[in-house]
Amino acid sequence: MFDRIARRYDLVNTVLSGGTDGGWRRKAARTSALAPGGSALDVACGSGKLTAVLARIAGSGGRVVGIDFSPQMLEVARRDHPAVEFLEGDALNLPFDDASFDAATIAFGLRNLADPVRGLHEMQRVVKPRGRSVVLEFVRPPRNLVGGAYRLYLRTVLPAVGGALSGQPAAYRYLSDTVDSYRTPEELREMASAAGWSNVNYRSLAMGTVGILSGGAASQA
Repeated sequence: MFDRIARRYDLVNTVLSGGTDGGWRRKAARTSALAPGGSALDVACGSGKLTAVLARIAGSGGRVVGIDFSPQMLEVARRDHPAVEFLEGDALNLPFDDASFDAATIAFGLRNLADPVRGLHEMQRVVKPRGRSVVLEFVRPPRNLVGGAYRLYLRTVLPAVGGALSGQPAAYRYLSDTVDSYRTPEELREMASAAGWSNVNYRSLAMGTVGILSGGAASQA
């Protein structure tokens, strides 16, 4: 599915978010506390938008790697960000040694993992003892007026606009139909704790529809 929508993925995201998705990624990158000259891994990197933000922070003296399981997404990422390193791989079995990076991130990919707790554990495994792991993700719409409007948007506007722009309506129906599988902020915190994260923090964005989850290694507790 992600191979099929790769070419128009960034365009659709920008349109559907009203251009705010870039700001969310910049906030996630800052939350990682990556410093110039540092190293970071962007898991389920897709077309590489967050990976590129991290690479700008790390600068020429750092190392930033994006990893994804979709060859077509990686083709777009390499085309748009030729100076950044991208690898094909499995988020549940990251091909890196323990404590390899100063930070690990995943943006809008956690809900697509077959075993999200394992994915969170893998992120933490490859991060150095004082490093940070960061998740940028949609969360379950709150049960209020904003949440009701957002659910209506996801079930009607998202599949119609996403399908029209991408030419793949089935893919965006999938994203719409899975809204009730989105985790709550409390569930995300619990998953991070189960994966061995400590000092878990959560920041709400976009009127409670998007969140940034962050934490460190268990040894930092």
